[in-house]
Amino acid sequence: MGALPDLSGHPLCKYFLSGYLSKGEDEDNFPRDEFPSDFQRYENIFASAIQTLGLTKEALKGRPEFNFDSGDTNNLESGIAILRAVEALRLGGFHSISLVVPKGNAPAADITCEKHGQKICCEVKAITKQSSGRSELFLTDQLYEKILENISKSRRQLEATAAESQCGTTILVSVVNWFAQSIYLDQADYQGIVNRLERDRDQQSLKGIDGVLFITKMGQQFWFLNERAKCIDI
Repeated sequence: MGALPDLSGHPLCKYFLSGYLSKGEDEDNFPRDEFPSDFQRYENIFASAIQTLGLTKEALKGRPEFNFDSGDTNNLESGIAILRAVEALRLGGFHSISLVVPKGNAPAADITCEKHGQKICCEVKAITKQSSGRSELFLTDQLYEKILENISKSRRQLEATAAESQCGTTILVSVVNWFAQSIYLDQADYQGIVNRLERDRDQQSLKGIDGVLFITKMGQQFWFLNERAKCIDI
């Protein structure tokens, strides 16, 4: 293992990521040829999330999904995906953005927020770099199948939090860390994926889900809302 990167200029990265980086190199998430700009992006994500959520850095790391010291890569990507979703909601004009505190082992979404008098809950799923699509499929088909793997669980989590927190709108947030899909797919491609999910009548994939937000590795956002959710005015 090489020497740890110098994080002295990135205090939040040092606080949240030193333990993770001490476990070994992670060229997928922290390629050495992108130091230090890569850490500045993480620094910005941590700073924005802390301010938006109104939490201290200690309180944020006190939640297991944001404690990366185990070195688990999926935990890192999933946790950062939630923070990226928080940032996307802030930029979209949402307010009162909060992390959901699960009750025991009961299903729960990740975030609640408000906009135009509507209370909204969001479940965030990361398409991680550790996973991959079937090589024989087109890029859109790979992503569609990956979303299908977790959509039933996502729906249960959203339904539970919507009932518990009296949310009128539910949003599935898919943070796409796959490079090819982030580079080559556009609005029409993501619309096609949502259309296919809507047509999955047997699986009822989007039943109880009012909107889908895709956030790509490159930072692009693609929103898709049903008639009930359009009042939040993206």
